Amino acid sequence: MAGSSTLKLAGYPLCLAMPLLAPLGVWLDVPWLSLLVVFGLLPAFGLLIGEDHSLPIMGLRRSPVLIAYLKFLPRIYALVWMATLVWAAAYASSTNLSGVGLAALTVSVGVGSAVAICTAHELLHRRSKLNLLLARVMASLCLYGHLVVEHFHHHATVGDVAAGATAPRGMSIYRFAPTDFVLGMRNAWAVETTRLRRSRVGWWHNRVLQDYTLALGSALVFYASFGGAGLILFVGQAVFAVFCFEVITYVHHYGLERGEDEEPGPHHAWAHHCWITNCLTFNNTFQSDHHLRPDTPYYELHAMYGAPRLPANYFTMFCVALVPPLWSRLMDKRLDALAQARSKES
Repeated sequence: MAGSSTLKLAGYPLCLAMPLLAPLGVWLDVPWLSLLVVFGLLPAFGLLIGEDHSLPIMGLRRSPVLIAYLKFLPRIYALVWMATLVWAAAYASSTNLSGVGLAALTVSVGVGSAVAICTAHELLHRRSKLNLLLARVMASLCLYGHLVVEHFHHHATVGDVAAGATAPRGMSIYRFAPTDFVLGMRNAWAVETTRLRRSRVGWWHNRVLQDYTLALGSALVFYASFGGAGLILFVGQAVFAVFCFEVITYVHHYGLERGEDEEPGPHHAWAHHCWITNCLTFNNTFQSDHHLRPDTPYYELHAMYGAPRLPANYFTMFCVALVPPLWSRLMDKRLDALAQARSKES
């Protein structure tokens, strides 16, 4: 099954279930349904279904209807997620939720928001004005206003620890996440400052400033519309989503430092091609191919089996990263093996 390209095309809409887990959990009266599904059922399904061996469909570009379906799917996700976010804030403001209940709803929405950042990542690489605008709005709603600018900087600097996004060996996720967020913001600000100086345009054209202004405005709108509970949910889902994205970044690039004068390449990203993870995140696990061909749409990416390999799928490794001793035990020996292989090659 995991080798069927046709079935993979049918699997992509599974991503829409991620934001809808929040209202489903309320309807079923299972407040933590999202966490149970994402970190319980999905890793198990990933093992059962196996790795993603599908290849892009040959002649896909000759099918306008199929291309339109694949292009519009990330946009549809954005609309479904935004609707869920507004629904959750309205529900929190109109229902006398306990602290635990509000936390459960916030985390449930945050799961969909974490996938929304992955979706924004796909959209910003498509470069059309509409896709880029949608990516910026999604990032702003997740209080990640420097995402668009910093991500292109990341492609140029992957493997450079000083530039961020690559955790050096031994650094825990709890140290990496806040450090990388702040460093990413500084990088994006520096990139925009340089761009404005060269373009000779005013400070209000700074995209980082614009997107964080939108983020602040969105927070004020949620507070005015849904009160304190709505604001707590809005900020909480964003913090959860950003942390999840930083964990994913950590898992993607941990310890894969670039040597002096070494060009960035597919070997600076860890890979594990879980079929269900790829369907839910627009082929986000095809990081090696993405770094090699960043302008390639998600449905044309494929596995590169020469890239460094994770011991398990992303959902499992996400949980492992939260336990630093276990993470180091699993990953550091893989870094040692990579170093030995490279020394033999040279």
